[in-house]
Amino acid sequence: MMNISSVVDWWEEWQLRILVLGSLAIQLYLAVVAPFRKLTGLNYLNRLLIWVSYLGGDALAIYALATLFNRQKRLQHNAPSSVTNGSHDLEVLWAPILLMHLGGRLTISAYNMEDNELWLRHVGVAISQVTVTVYVFWTTWSPLADKRLLAAAIVLFILGIVRCFEKPLALKRASFNNLVTYFVAAKMTEITANREVELEKYIQDVKFCYRQSNNIQQQDPAPTLKRAEKQAHMEIISAPNKLFVDYAYAYNVRLEKLKSLRALDAESAFEALREGLSKTFDLVYTKIWRQGNDENWAKPPSTFVDYLSVILMGISMTFPVASIILFHISHKKAYRGSDIKVTYILLYITYFSELISVPARLNISSFSFQWWKVSAVWRLMGIPPFPFIKVEQHSLIGILDAKEKKNWLLASIAGGGPECCSCQDLLQQRWFGRNKLFRRGKDISSLVIAHAEDAWMNSIEDVESYWKLSDSRGHWTLERNGCQEMAILWDSLEKPFDQSVILWHMATDLCFHCKGASADPKLANLCRVISNYMLYLLCANTEMLLPGSRTSLFKDALRELDGIFQAQGEESEDDKHLTLTEKVISKAARSKKGFLRDAWVLAQGLMQLPGCGDGDGDGDGDSDDNGKKMWKVIKGVWVEMLCFSAGRCRGYMHAKNLAYGGEFLTYVALLMWNSGLETFADKQQRMQLRLCKEERLERAKRMVVVVIQEENPATTPSTTALASAQGECTTAPALEVVVVEAV
Repeated sequence: MMNISSVVDWWEEWQLRILVLGSLAIQLYLAVVAPFRKLTGLNYLNRLLIWVSYLGGDALAIYALATLFNRQKRLQHNAPSSVTNGSHDLEVLWAPILLMHLGGRLTISAYNMEDNELWLRHVGVAISQVTVTVYVFWTTWSPLADKRLLAAAIVLFILGIVRCFEKPLALKRASFNNLVTYFVAAKMTEITANREVELEKYIQDVKFCYRQSNNIQQQDPAPTLKRAEKQAHMEIISAPNKLFVDYAYAYNVRLEKLKSLRALDAESAFEALREGLSKTFDLVYTKIWRQGNDENWAKPPSTFVDYLSVILMGISMTFPVASIILFHISHKKAYRGSDIKVTYILLYITYFSELISVPARLNISSFSFQWWKVSAVWRLMGIPPFPFIKVEQHSLIGILDAKEKKNWLLASIAGGGPECCSCQDLLQQRWFGRNKLFRRGKDISSLVIAHAEDAWMNSIEDVESYWKLSDSRGHWTLERNGCQEMAILWDSLEKPFDQSVILWHMATDLCFHCKGASADPKLANLCRVISNYMLYLLCANTEMLLPGSRTSLFKDALRELDGIFQAQGEESEDDKHLTLTEKVISKAARSKKGFLRDAWVLAQGLMQLPGCGDGDGDGDGDSDDNGKKMWKVIKGVWVEMLCFSAGRCRGYMHAKNLAYGGEFLTYVALLMWNSGLETFADKQQRMQLRLCKEERLERAKRMVVVVIQEENPATTPSTTALASAQGECTTAPALEVVVVEAV
C-alpha cells in the first residue's frame, strides 16, 4: 500500500509537467513531420501517427489546462509556502503556451477535406478555448508575482490568441465554396460568340503546336533551354490548377501551358507537376495561403491577407524571443528547479518550432530547399531516399495467393466471414489485395503523353473526333489495330465501365501467364501495373474511378473465384503440382459461365490477335507471332481506360486524396489537361453542334491570325491557322498573336 500511495503522490506532483511536456512533444512532432503528408511514399504507420497526433494534441492540451486549473484551485485553498507560491506563478505561465498548442501548427490546419467545411464550429471552439484559458490565468495569477513574468505571459497570450483564431480562418479560406471564389473564372461568353467555332479553332491550334514542336525536335533532338526559360515554363505548369475546383481554362491559357509542357523534358515536366500538387496541398490542408504572384487568383496579390501573413510571421518570430528574454531577467529564486527547467524547455522548443515554420511562411518552395528538407529525415521517416509517384496495386489472383500465405484466421475473415463483418472489406482492400507498390509512375505517365501526342497527330481532326477520343475507353485502339470485327473484344468494352475494368484485369493476368512477356517484357509489366491500379480504384477508391462504379463487382468476382476452388473438392493428381496461377487458368478453361468464363474468352481473343485483320497500325501484319501485337492492344486499351477515368473524376476528389499523398490518377488528369485533351469541366460544358463539319472547319479557317514579327512590325497578316488546319509546319520567331473573326 505504501508503494501505491507513493506512486499516486508522485503522479500528483508530476502530472501537470508530464502533460505539458507531452503536449509540447506532439506539437514538435507535427511541426517536423506534418509537411511530409504530401509525399506519396509516407507509409500507413506514419500517417496513422500524424492523424493520432492531430486529434490527440488538442485533447491533451485541454486536459493539461484542466489539470492546471484544478491544481491552482487546490493550492489556493491550502495556504502554500513561499516556494510553492513561486512555482504556482510559474505554472500559470504555461497556460498561454498550451493555448498556442491548441492553435495548431502552420503546416497542418486540416487532416482531410471535410475538416475545412467545419470552420464555423472551430470559431466557436477557439472562442471557448481562449475564454477558458484567460479565465484560468486571471483567477490564479498572484498579484505579488514578478512583473516581468507577467509581461512574458501577456506576450505569449497575444501569440496564443492569434494562433487560435488563425486556424479557423485558414479552414474557412480552404473550404471548397470559398476556395472557388479565389480562382479566376472564365469570363462570360458573349451572345454573338460561336463556341463550336472557337473550339474548332482551338483544336487546329493545338494540332499546329504539336506539329511545330515535333518539327523543332527533328531539327534538334536534344534542345537545351536557358535556366530562366526553363524556370518560367516550370512556373506556368506548377501553378495551382483551377481544375481542382472544376473550372475550365480559356483556350489561350491552355495553349500556353501546352507549349510549356512541350518545351520541357520529361523529368522537368514531372517536377513541375509535383510542385503544383505540393502548392495545391498547401492551399487546402495548411495555413499557408498565397503561393507567390499567381495569375489564377481572383484578387490581386497585394491584399490584406498578404500583409496579415507578414504581420503573423513577425509576431511568431519576435514574441517568443521577447518571452524568453523576460523570463531570463525575471527573479527565479522562489521557483522550483524542476519547474524552471520545464519552463525553459517549453520556451525554447516553442521558438524552435516557430523557426521550422519560417520557410513555409516565406513561401520558400524551390525544389532544392524542399528536397534538402526531405532528405534530412529520409531514414527516420522510413521513406526511400528519392521522390517517386506511388501507383497502388491490387490483383484478384494476388488476393487468392495472399490468403494462402498469410494468417489463416485473417484469411477466413476476409474470404469466408459473415457479410456483416466490417473487417472483411478492409482486409481485402488493405491487406490481402495489395501487391508490391509500383514506384515508377513516370513510366506510365510517358505512355499517357505518347497517347495524347499520337491522338493529336493521327486521330483528332475536328470537334467530333476530339469528343470521340475523349469518350473512347479502348475503342480507338481496336480500330487502329484492325480489330473492329472482333466482337469479343468490342463487346467487352461496351459493358459498364466497372465491369469492363474487372474483365480486362483478369484477362490481362491470364494473357501474361499464358502467353508470357518475352515479346516486350517492359510493356507487358506496365500493362499489368495499369491493370492492377485500375482494380485498386474499383476496390478501394471507387469514387475516383467513375461515379456510380460498383465495388460489389469486385466482391462478386472474388466470391466466384473462391467458390470455384471450394466446389472442386479434392485436387486431382495432375493439379497438385500446379501453381496457383496455373490452377486459375485450368479452372477458367473448364468454367461454363460467370465472370471467370467471360475473362477467359476475352483472353483467348487477345491471344489470337496476330491473325485478326491485315493492319496493326505499323504494318506488322501477321508477322507478329510472339505476342507483341497483343501487348500493344492491351496497352492501348488500358491507357484509354486510365484517361477515360481521369477525365471524369471531379476536382474535389483529386483535392481530397491529396491529404493521403495523392492518387496517380491526379497526375494523369493533369497530364491530359496540359496535353490539350478534354477535361471534366469541358465535358460538363459541351455545346450542341449545329453547324456541319465542313462549315465549322471553314469558319475556323476564316479566323484571321495577325502575326506581328518583332523585327518587322509592318509584316502583313499570315494565315498560320489555315496552314495548321491543312497540316503544314511552319516555324516563326517570337510572335505576338491577335485572333479576330472574319466577317
